[in-house]
Amino acid sequence: LAIHNFGIQEYMQHGARTGEVFRQSFTFEDGYLHPGSSVGLGVEYDDDAAARYPYQAAYLPFNRLKDGTVHDW
Repeated sequence: LAIHNFGIQEYMQHGARTGEVFRQSFTFEDGYLHPGSSVGLGVEYDDDAAARYPYQAAYLPFNRLKDGTVHDW
């Protein structure tokens, strides 16, 4: 897969739960992402698997001090 107008492409693999809910046909070989033979984007959504993982709201900590300064959390 290629995007002609993008300078850097990165891919972060997801955990087993994500693969269970969003099944995909692409593979990685020798540093290349191969799309596979599935139709469209090659991703299938599994409603039953998604139902096993209900949404839980989560909030990131603030990365600003009281004076507005940005810092690492």
